[in-house]
Amino acid sequence: MQQLNAKSLPAKTIWSSFRLFAKSKDNSSAAVKTMFVSVMILLINMLTGVLTARYLGPTGRGEQTAMINWSQFLAFSMSFGIPSALIYNAKKNPEDAGVLYRMALLLGTIFGVIAMIIGIVVLPYWLKSFSPEVVTFAQWSMILCPIIVISQINNAAFQFRGEYKRFNWIRYLVPLLTLTMIGILIALDRMNPFTTAVAYLLPGAPLFIGMTISLLRTYKVKMRGAYQNLKRLFTYGLGSYGNDLLGNFSYYIDQIVIAGLLRPADLGLYVVAVSLSRMVNFFSSSITIVLFPKASELSKEQAVELTFKAFRISTTFTMLGGVVLMLLAPLVIPLMYGKDFNAALTVFRLLLLEVTISGGTIILAQAFMALGKPKIVSMLQGFGLLLVIPMLFLLIPKFGLLGAGIAMLSSAILRFFFIVLNIKYTLKVKLPRLLITREDIQWMKTTMNSYIRKKPMDMNG
Repeated sequence: MQQLNAKSLPAKTIWSSFRLFAKSKDNSSAAVKTMFVSVMILLINMLTGVLTARYLGPTGRGEQTAMINWSQFLAFSMSFGIPSALIYNAKKNPEDAGVLYRMALLLGTIFGVIAMIIGIVVLPYWLKSFSPEVVTFAQWSMILCPIIVISQINNAAFQFRGEYKRFNWIRYLVPLLTLTMIGILIALDRMNPFTTAVAYLLPGAPLFIGMTISLLRTYKVKMRGAYQNLKRLFTYGLGSYGNDLLGNFSYYIDQIVIAGLLRPADLGLYVVAVSLSRMVNFFSSSITIVLFPKASELSKEQAVELTFKAFRISTTFTMLGGVVLMLLAPLVIPLMYGKDFNAALTVFRLLLLEVTISGGTIILAQAFMALGKPKIVSMLQGFGLLLVIPMLFLLIPKFGLLGAGIAMLSSAILRFFFIVLNIKYTLKVKLPRLLITREDIQWMKTTMNSYIRKKPMDMNG
């Protein structure tokens, strides 16, 4: 078939290509669209973080973080792997999807209430360096724990149903509403740690409740085989729980420990370093969202091949983005956040490396998740968790924020090697290449061009 120059394509054909791509439900287009939404979310979160940091300063930003992190941390920690179990079992047993969703919802509500109670009891002891007002606000935020757990189950439902459009809209609307509320607070001159915490916590609640009602209406089913499906969720969920818990701990544990050991201003500096370093994380997170449901349908060899292809492409782009960000950081941090945040520069560089390695590890872990072996990932990644927690408590009091960066990077490296070795010796497959190949680049070009050239041409005969 003759190659066409993109510039020669008529406007009507280009528009047809765009509409076709937007409506397409295959996994390649879903990954690209999810990545596009992730970029938009990244930009919104970056702007929100910049405004919040500039108006609150390091101390205020640290206090705000302490108030909003715990509800999310405990909710994710108490999910017991149910979202992953829902995706896996609904893909394997689509006829039971409705019962599985309702049972997952019941379990999520129970676990969310448990998380809420734990938070209310623990927070006064952990946040001793913060004011009583901050601690009380953080305790009240625990009310959101059940809603946050349910939101993860809803996200899983959208993923196994292939409804990435609705899934991405929810992901996009929540940070957009937060940014809107921050803008209103600035206009009203009401910016403080408490009002901004409300702006971060409140917008998602009505959206999550609305999506739950919508899915319940979709799945008006009789609860036949409820016990069997409950057993399916628990069996897979408990097996994958270690992996989910580790991912959650990796995301929050450093900030949680810093909140207990250092000043609010130190936490504010660290949060800025974390948010800026995670700008490059959207490659791996977007691919992971689509990879797990797709790989769950494949054979072992196909799942491993697809996983490594996704790893090579994602890691390459993440590394390129990381290099650019590392070079620009000395200019970007004081320009965006203010000179008070220059002290975050060193730990930012370490965290940038950690994010790159951890993103690749999460992608490689999807091979085990898709093949019904979540316990292996949980066990191996648990070693990384056992390393990072004592290192945080050992290094943070001695080296401050730099110690936190060293601990996080060391844990990421260890978990990466565990995953790679386990793919080779547990799955007993030949280890694919880790570096991007010419075939990977060609595959990317073919995937993208098929929506710009091939399909419109086929449509036109």
